[in-house]
Amino acid sequence: MKKLILVLILYSIGFPISASPELVGKEECIVENTCTILVPIENGYELYLKNKSPNLEIIKSVVFNLSVKNLISNQEFPKYFVLKGGEPVFVTRLTIDDPSKSNFFSYSITVNIGDWDAIHDDSITYSLPFPDGIRSRVGQGYNGGFTHSGNLKYSIDFSLPIGTPIHAARKGTVVSLVKKYTEGGIRKDLLSKANYVMIQHEDGTIANYAHLKKEGVVVSVGETVTEGQLIGYSGNTGYSQGPHLHFEVHKPTKDSQIITLPTYFRTQYSDRETLSQSYLYWQPRQGIDPPLTNLLEEDILLCKSNGREVLQQCKDTQFRLGDRYAIQLEYAKPTKNQIELFLTIDGNTVEPFYLKWFSERENAIEIRFFEIPKFSNFIGKWKMVVKVNGEEKKVFFFQVSA
Repeated sequence: MKKLILVLILYSIGFPISASPELVGKEECIVENTCTILVPIENGYELYLKNKSPNLEIIKSVVFNLSVKNLISNQEFPKYFVLKGGEPVFVTRLTIDDPSKSNFFSYSITVNIGDWDAIHDDSITYSLPFPDGIRSRVGQGYNGGFTHSGNLKYSIDFSLPIGTPIHAARKGTVVSLVKKYTEGGIRKDLLSKANYVMIQHEDGTIANYAHLKKEGVVVSVGETVTEGQLIGYSGNTGYSQGPHLHFEVHKPTKDSQIITLPTYFRTQYSDRETLSQSYLYWQPRQGIDPPLTNLLEEDILLCKSNGREVLQQCKDTQFRLGDRYAIQLEYAKPTKNQIELFLTIDGNTVEPFYLKWFSERENAIEIRFFEIPKFSNFIGKWKMVVKVNGEEKKVFFFQVSA
């Protein structure tokens, strides 16, 4: 969340006393094109705030503090303002207490992007922030144990390879971005070094798309983006355990923090749902019904292993005696399952092999490793039938040679 603080001291600046209330006076632009206007009035001044940003659709929440000497303010401070558009906003009237003495005042402002009075439009359903054809597992969801707690509790981490296209989940205006950082890891010095894009919505809330790759932002501040528009590419910058996209919708608070807000998404399961940690999600497709199973046929793989339990060549059907291989099952929703394997060989040179086990409920990916014995009677054409919870899910055919 972007916040900027600056303290400015203004001494009496010798305005001629005037009875005219017209908004003509000394202007000081302080930070983020947020300006004060000091207007002379009879026996004092009036002070205004004005947003002079070239992108007036960007909403700013401002904390204003004031100290005075030989001046009387008709307001109590701190005061809180939300600047929308470019119209001046009245801050206070300052009346000179003793005209024979000098007077001055000092003030500080904190500028936060966004509207702390925003009320999130809970009727909005967000799109998943990646394109059709991409599937992503929620690595950390709401109230996650790593970083999604307190004011950040309604955040979502989508596990995505570096360079995955990131799309706007809702239309809005780009209000802030960073794209210069290169490094990611679990170090405190990286907490403020994530690349990101922030998009302001019509209701004044802001979506943050964070941990993008270096130069992985393709939009500009002030640009209006549509839902589903490409805005950048995923990365692993800032305080991060690995490649992913951090997504949140938030608004600023009056103590210059942020508070995240719950959101609903369209997924392959539902037109509107809250995302759950460890679940696999992808864009719904028109004319295709929601999946009725937690395990799709395409997510059952027979792979070679390099001997260090790293999977490779998951489409290869040619094995050799002594090869190490694995069966991998990736569930869309982690559940407790019964898995059965039936292996047979043409000619029955080896007795049929049967294995059964139960997955743990929290397992999203199940992997079992095997090694082909170095015996000649294992040479031949093999058939493997995979059953889950008693239902046949997939059949593999593979060749073992010497």
